[in-house]
Amino acid sequence: MSKKDLTRELPISLQGIETILLFLNERDKSTSSIRKISEKTDLSMRVVKNILLQLEKFNQVERVLEKNNILPKWRITKFGKRVLKEAEGLENNIKFPSREEELIYNINIPKEKDELKDLFKANLELISAKLNTVQSQLNRNLGPILDVNNPVFEDLMSFIITRVKYLSSQVSYIPKDPVKVLKISKYGEKKPQISLKEGQYFYGELNFYLALILNELNRIIDFISKLSQNIENKAISEAYSIATDLRDEIRILSNLIYQLNEIDIQNHKLSQDNIKKILNKKIDASILDNIIEIPLSAELITQSIKDSVLDVLGKLSKGEKKLMSHTIEITDNFPMVVLYDFILDEKPYLSFSIEEFEKAINSLADDGYIPGIKIIQEDEDHYLKIIQLKAHDISEDEIKLVSIAIKFQKLTLADLIDETKWSTNKSMNLLNRLTDLGILKHSKSLLHGEQWYIICNR
Repeated sequence: MSKKDLTRELPISLQGIETILLFLNERDKSTSSIRKISEKTDLSMRVVKNILLQLEKFNQVERVLEKNNILPKWRITKFGKRVLKEAEGLENNIKFPSREEELIYNINIPKEKDELKDLFKANLELISAKLNTVQSQLNRNLGPILDVNNPVFEDLMSFIITRVKYLSSQVSYIPKDPVKVLKISKYGEKKPQISLKEGQYFYGELNFYLALILNELNRIIDFISKLSQNIENKAISEAYSIATDLRDEIRILSNLIYQLNEIDIQNHKLSQDNIKKILNKKIDASILDNIIEIPLSAELITQSIKDSVLDVLGKLSKGEKKLMSHTIEITDNFPMVVLYDFILDEKPYLSFSIEEFEKAINSLADDGYIPGIKIIQEDEDHYLKIIQLKAHDISEDEIKLVSIAIKFQKLTLADLIDETKWSTNKSMNLLNRLTDLGILKHSKSLLHGEQWYIICNR
């Protein structure tokens, strides 16, 4: 007998315990009224109230009396979260054959217009709540990472937190009634009429994307959990490796949110056949073929890379150095891996290797758009490829400093002086110049003082 069949045989009250805990867990620290829980779980208010009172006895939920409200609201406790996590252990251990299979897991899109609209609003709220949870969990991990004095790891985590915050703001701009927004027309124009079928397809596609985003957020939360465990166990190298994988997951999340924002009544991302499959509950991984990784020709990928680099060059020329969506600062020079990762972050629908990226950069240099790639190399194992957007001569002393920075991974002013016997003034001037050029990165904290480092591991 399947798990689904067993679930059907459970009394409604027992099924409701898990349903209510899951709903409150999704809401995290947000409170919910009995009426709202009833509406979102399809359980009667009487059943919801009885379950909440029972769960309260076991300290799995708590009531909160908000200002000027007579009736209490409810939220899950830390103990309730732990109980739920243990209860979900079996389901969490499901081994999916692919990421795509995991992303379409348990997606159930209704057909009725009102149900589609309600589901859209509910899932939009859940996504906002989950993004807040993700941001909170990431912030909790940043402190322990700062303690281990790994600037490259700190840099990566700071970016991931910034990106999640940015995506959260993008989601907040999505209207809760997208059809109403679509109906706004220019003065004197007749408002467009949307047929029942058009509305059904529109909301069906939107809800499918929201479901994918929710499943991707679940994957991200799982990655953060593994990250936390490794940090607690002082397995910093493993934690860093998980963080790099987490960056890839954030790119998928970015791609899904960007595509969701582009959907309107005239611009569908999915074919009509695929939307029909979704509405008829015949969802399979093939629907994701043009979503997770958009198939593009090698020529189109190369051109997209070139356009992205030229866009960065344009921002540099205008003096635009900081971006809301990223922690990177646009400078005259980039270690190649830094610009490579930046473009993958900003254009998450693209998929290309660093070798393909280097080929596109060389093509831009051949065409005279940028100076090109400069290689600073001391030996076979210690070298750095720098993309120069604007030409700068690099002195022998600066090359020596870069070589030292590569070997040290992170260095202080004292480290540099000890290694080179240069004066304090000379050392500081060189460090500042290479930082201004974008070759070195500077880190300053009360715990570890001032340090300089290069991101070059790829």
